[in-house]
Amino acid sequence: MKLSFLNSLRLVMFILMSYIYYQSVESHTTFQFVYTIIAGAGFCFNHLFMGSQAGKRYYLIPLVLDSLLIIGFVFLFPESTLYLILFGVNAVTLFLVAESKKVLLGCSLAFFFIWGICITYIFYATGNFSLMNNLINFTFIVFAAVVGRLIHKLLHAQEKIESQYNELNRTHDALKVAHEKLHHYSNQVEELTLIRERNRISGEIHDTVGHKMTALLIQLQVAKELQNSQPEKSKETILLCEELARNTLQEIRLSVRTLREDRQPQSFLSTVRKILEDYEIMTGLTSTLSVKGEATKIPASIQLDLTRIIQESITNSVRHGQANECSVILEITDSNIDIFIKDNGTGATTVCPGFGLKNMRERVHEHGGNIMFESTASKGFIVKARFPLKEIQWQMGGA
Repeated sequence: MKLSFLNSLRLVMFILMSYIYYQSVESHTTFQFVYTIIAGAGFCFNHLFMGSQAGKRYYLIPLVLDSLLIIGFVFLFPESTLYLILFGVNAVTLFLVAESKKVLLGCSLAFFFIWGICITYIFYATGNFSLMNNLINFTFIVFAAVVGRLIHKLLHAQEKIESQYNELNRTHDALKVAHEKLHHYSNQVEELTLIRERNRISGEIHDTVGHKMTALLIQLQVAKELQNSQPEKSKETILLCEELARNTLQEIRLSVRTLREDRQPQSFLSTVRKILEDYEIMTGLTSTLSVKGEATKIPASIQLDLTRIIQESITNSVRHGQANECSVILEITDSNIDIFIKDNGTGATTVCPGFGLKNMRERVHEHGGNIMFESTASKGFIVKARFPLKEIQWQMGGA
């Protein structure tokens, strides 16, 4: 749109200068009149050609034709130096559209050659040479060339900015799509993590609650058989059934609470404190939680597994060690997360990992960490685990 306006303004300048040339002499010849008409028509034709697709590609053709028409004015109206202004209009066009510096240099040299011929002819035809007029008009040509080149660079800068802006918009759209996909994948990972937890808990319910319910059913059948022959033995069996039912109910409550917590996300420390408070209410377990460092440094991918390790350790302390006291120490540094869990339960001379301990080990190994279990008879049970944050290393074998 801007180039079209400049081309139209260029045509107007050529037509006006042609008219001024015609009016610059008092008596006109027929040939001067006809040439002025032909020159005006030629300028219009070149303007139309330059506006076409072919003209944009072969822009030198209309510029050369315009230059030939300008030279015609020199030979027909030798008294005037206005031809330099016409060359100035041509210079604006040349420096505006030309990309090659070789073309600009070649056209500039050609102009000086033509200018020299024009000066020689005017001096030969009129006997006059006006140095000041030539310098002033040449200064206009230089000014026109500089303006044309500045406009050229301005248009190219504008095109580059528009291109970069469009590229930025495409990049923004791509990032938006990638963000949506990442959000979708994040939700899928979270959903899969919850499914894995529920599957683990369902397996644990099957292994613990199912076992106790089976034992409860057998003991009830024994009590039924002994009800008439051995009433005292039957009462003892019923009391055992009552204890089994109570323990089973406790297991179910803990599992239900765990499932409910998965659906109600909260901060890591709040979750751990809630677990300890629930165990204190349900089992009477006295516990302490110590945190060294900033808990906000714990990645979200580790928080869930760390919570489950604490929960599993406390469950084992109450279920197998009959502990009534437990301490949880958490140390967070820039490179590691260390957790230390100790209870005052019965302990054991040897540690034989069962379902719960194996599950904890798998959780830690998934993050490239390591875990240790220590126990001595009558001195409680200890769980030590480390999660690396910067350097992940997997170790095959060992405790």
